[in-house]
Order: sequence, then structure tokens, then C-alpha cells
Amino acid sequence: MNLSEKLKAYLSKNDIERGKIAAPPENLYDTSDHIETLLNAKTVATPFGEHLVVEKNYPLSHIHGSTELRSVLDIPGHLTRIIAKDDAYKDFDFSNALFIDTETTGLAGGTGTLAFLTGIGFFDKNNFKVIQYFIRDYDEEPAALYSLNALLKNFKNIISFNGRCYDVPLLATRYLLNRMENPLEDILHLDLLLSARRFYRERLESVSLSSLETNLLFIKRRGDIPGWEIPSVYFRFLNDRNPLPLKPIFYHNCMDILSMVAITDKIAKSLDDPINSESCQNQDYYCIGRVFEDMGMIEESIRCYNEAVKVPEIKEKSYLQLSLLYKRLGNWHKAEELWIKMVEENLNTKFALLELAKYYEHKVKDYNKALKAAQRALEIERKKDVFTGYAHKEEIAELKKRIERIELKKEKSKTAIAL
Repeated sequence: MNLSEKLKAYLSKNDIERGKIAAPPENLYDTSDHIETLLNAKTVATPFGEHLVVEKNYPLSHIHGSTELRSVLDIPGHLTRIIAKDDAYKDFDFSNALFIDTETTGLAGGTGTLAFLTGIGFFDKNNFKVIQYFIRDYDEEPAALYSLNALLKNFKNIISFNGRCYDVPLLATRYLLNRMENPLEDILHLDLLLSARRFYRERLESVSLSSLETNLLFIKRRGDIPGWEIPSVYFRFLNDRNPLPLKPIFYHNCMDILSMVAITDKIAKSLDDPINSESCQNQDYYCIGRVFEDMGMIEESIRCYNEAVKVPEIKEKSYLQLSLLYKRLGNWHKAEELWIKMVEENLNTKFALLELAKYYEHKVKDYNKALKAAQRALEIERKKDVFTGYAHKEEIAELKKRIERIELKKEKSKTAIAL
């Protein structure tokens, strides 16, 4: 008896006996043909049993947000190494990479958490293909893991969003518990959440995938389901076998994968030309400047910091970081200019005065200027002490010691001149 016949028999029985509709009988929806039709899925047979697969193909010209999917294939290695902030990614090949995202029975992880849906996206000739491995019950997990393993073996790289802390360790645990080979063990992994934190943490309150979709991709999903609801929907399916509520989960998973592709492209464009990129704005200049500096890209870093000092929210940090960069480079003239500006604009004044005092004392040997800067710093520290009611004894003692040393050097220089 198929689903429509079950429904017809059930409704007729209730109409006759009760005159109203009661709860549906157990396993009313538990027919594989109905699930396959509703989810546009097919059953896959493996040596470990069966599982469902849903496949979608998007042309390379498909636009997600404002990003054409094919554009990710043009990201050069020197930009990928900056996205990852790791030289090991200089040969990262997006044409041989998988975008991966899981939907699970719990958000906390652990050995009791199951990945009931694993979505994989990759470039396949003239398409971007999304394959979603779904298990209708716990006993289908080995079959889905087997199929996933067979696919992963053909790729060298993976991209995820928080996969380093969640998806990959979770799948590794599932492979271990099922006594199966883990195909993710030695694969190069680009986690976009780590990159997003580095590049957007100053501008965005949240760097979650949904926040990046809103602020970078300008996407508003329709027909989606909140991530926290997904486990309960799957548990309900295990009980009533109704696949209809699963559809938003498959949509959610697919959109996550497409958004990862688009976010990768947005980050790459920001790094390629930060000053002229629409993806790079305001506080982003400071964050990108920091990454450039850490990667030894000094000229690029200085350009970003010079843009960042124009942004009120990040001005103080940018002045400080740029001045310290010039100091490290031995460009004392530029560093001095910045410290003077910081004092004039009341931006981390004590820090700037201390740096000026050190510079004038040790590099210029101008003890008058050094003394003046140190005395002003002491004055600020004493005011802070009175205002906060907190004893800054160590800071005040250190400044007094510096002032005494400078005064002694000043007297010695006078004596030397007189002689």
C-alpha cells in the first residue's frame, strides 16, 4: 500500500468511526519512494547498506549574493596563503577542493552526536556540484561514511566554516566509532571562520556565517531553518517518518556551502586590492593591515594602516600599530610623527609620550625633549591615580626613575659641554 492509499484508508476509517481525524498511524510516511520524491533524492547501495543522496548542479555562472561561483577558481595561491595566514596554502587548488558542512543531532559535539546530513560542494567540469549524504536512521551511518570516503579520496583540500573545531573532528569520531578509515586525517583544511575573525572582527559584532551573508554577500534566505532547530526536526522525523520538515534543512545545508564559496571570493578580493575593494571597509583596513604585517608584507600593511587611521572607531589602534611598525623598521622619523599626532589628538597619550621619551633619550640624545615627554606622562598617570582611586604605584615609580635618569644624563651632558 503506497502513501496515498494509506492516507485514504486512514481518513475513511476515521470519518466512519469517529467523524474526525485523529493522529496518523505509526510509520504513515515511512515509504522510500515518498522520501525520494519529496527530497528529490536517490537511494545509494554500498557494502555497508543504503543511504540517500541528493545532488544539485549549479552552472559556473551561477551568482550567489553578488558572487559568480567560477570566480573562486581564479584565486591565486599567494592570496590563499594570506586567507589562511599560512605559507602551506600557497599551492591550494580550489579546483581540487571540497566545501564541507554537516547537520547534526546536537550542536555540542561528542561521541553521541551524529552527522545525519553531510553536504559536499566541489567544481565538476562546467558545474559546481553539491552532494548531500543523508541517513534515514542510525543504521545507515556506515553506508554514508563509506560513500563520503570514496569521494574525499579524490580531493586534496577542504574548505569549511568552523570545520576545524566542529565538522572535521565530529566526522573523525564517527569514522573511528565505525572502525573505518578517516579520509580527513591528512587533508589540507581551510577554515573560513578563522579567516573571518582575522579580517572582520573589528567591524562586525558577529562573524557567524549568517552575519557574513548579511554584511558581505547581502543575502536574505527564504525558506530557511535556524541551525538550533535542526536536531529536533531530525529527531521528529525518526519518530513520525514525515520527510516534509526536512526540506528546509537540505536548503540550509546547500546555502551554507554556496555561501562559503562566495565568502572565500569576497575575502580574496579584499586582500588583492584592499583600498579599492568594495568588500573592504572601515575597520577592515586595520585587520588586513595586521595580517599583512604578520605575513611580512610591509608596504601593503602600511597602506592599510594609513587608511585605517581615517576611521574613528579604529583610529587609536591604527596609530599605535603603525607607529610600532615604523619603530621596528627603524624609521624613527615616521614613528615620531605618529607619536606626536597621538599626543595632539589625545590618542593613547601616555603610550605616545613614553615612546617619545625613549626616542629622545636613547636615539636623539635630546634630554630636554625626553624630560618633557616623561614629565607629561607622569602627570597623566598621577591624574589617573586620583580619578580612579586606584594606586598606580609601580607605573608612577617607573616614570620617576626614568625622569631621574634623564635628568642625570642631562647634567652629565652639560658638564661634558663645559669641559
